[in-house]
Amino acid sequence: MGTLVVVLLLAVAGWIVWKLVKDPDKNDDGVVDAKDVVAAAKEVAVEAKAHAEKAAEVAVEKVKKARKPKAPKV
Repeated sequence: MGTLVVVLLLAVAGWIVWKLVKDPDKNDDGVVDAKDVVAAAKEVAVEAKAHAEKAAEVAVEKVKKARKPKAPKV
């Protein structure tokens, strides 16, 4: 379990770094500082939530489809 948490944290940190590599000055104040890291982390949180919601919707649809009652045989 601990390994999974570490891998997940590293993935999120990498995602934040990727956001900062693409656009280092998030708040356009001319300096790359902690505020930019916070802004990148917030963007990652919003994107992760959207991906999680989409995955949950797909999973629910699969479960609904699997539980669909079959027509009775006549």
